[in-house]
Amino acid sequence: MSAAALQLKKTLADAIKHQMKFDHLSISSFARRTKTNRHSVRRILDGKNTSITLKTMAKAAEALNLELTLSVKQLPLAKLGKIAGQLAATSDSKKAAELKKQFLEGYYGNR
Repeated sequence: MSAAALQLKKTLADAIKHQMKFDHLSISSFARRTKTNRHSVRRILDGKNTSITLKTMAKAAEALNLELTLSVKQLPLAKLGKIAGQLAATSDSKKAAELKKQFLEGYYGNR
């Protein structure tokens, strides 16, 4: 699980918790509003649970009149250069594969 996925999920969970508190919504009332169950709402509110789909995330945000946006951008050239340097210097094939993945995701964005 990538750090970016965790950060995205944490940001969404925090925004939903904040809006629920502002709207005085309990987990049960939010579950009714989203036409789901309390267990599903707890998964949405768990900042470490990245297994929910974009569709579910969008549905939860929409139920609270929040706009869900997602963006992808390249890593700064300095960071890409650092990853490339580490890749060139490593002889560990497993580490090289991970660095190559990081470089490609940093250049093209996560896929």
